[in-house]
Amino acid sequence: MGIESDQVVFEYLSRVGDVAQQRQLPSATRMRLVSELRNEIDRHRAKTTVDSPAAVRRILDRLGDPDDIVTAAGGASGARQQAPAPTAVPEQRDPEPRDATPRDAQRRKGRRRPSRFPTGPAAGSSASAG
Repeated sequence: MGIESDQVVFEYLSRVGDVAQQRQLPSATRMRLVSELRNEIDRHRAKTTVDSPAAVRRILDRLGDPDDIVTAAGGASGARQQAPAPTAVPEQRDPEPRDATPRDAQRRKGRRRPSRFPTGPAAGSSASAG
């Protein structure tokens, strides 16, 4: 495999990676796509009798345009890209009304009853909270 042929492959795979990144494909998907293309190109190159830049370009032409490859891999533009990714944790709703009194607000913070012992770090914060 010649240096010039390797350079043609490198430029092609770089374009595929750039288009995939512009279309916001996840990193793992981009890496897998480029790796699979590289393996496919290497298989075709191994079957050819002459490894020249022209032969490599013919292989790449048969594989297709980088834009088309990324689109086929799931990098289509439009509504699919615009859909928000699902969140890991569902949105939590506040069970109490917004016009809660300060006493209710203290309960929300986890305070259940006044401390009987005035020592320790909790005693200083409960005196200033009241």
